[in-house]
Amino acid sequence: MENKLVKIPKALQKDVSFFGLRAKYVDQAFKGSFLSLMVGLFLSTVIPTFLSLLLSFCTAALYIALMLFYSKAYGENGFIKSRADRKGPDTLKGHVNKKMLVLWKKD
Repeated sequence: MENKLVKIPKALQKDVSFFGLRAKYVDQAFKGSFLSLMVGLFLSTVIPTFLSLLLSFCTAALYIALMLFYSKAYGENGFIKSRADRKGPDTLKGHVNKKMLVLWKKD
């Protein structure tokens, strides 16, 4: 068996970018836009079609603008990390029972 060196292009290590959106925000923007357009189509059975499509396109545009803001403000994974930080407690209260501590003695 012959050992071959395979050169890996450096572009594989770069972030995915699409119209200013980075990485996971591209997926979220597409999903949110598609969902808002589907809701607009379902709303068109209740309210006039033009009004429902106008409302759904405005909602999709606002969602994409929100994802652009998060992409520029937090970076590739920063938005998910900031949401995780908000779920944690503000302070930690610790109490140490000194009688239960294991004390190492020199022999």
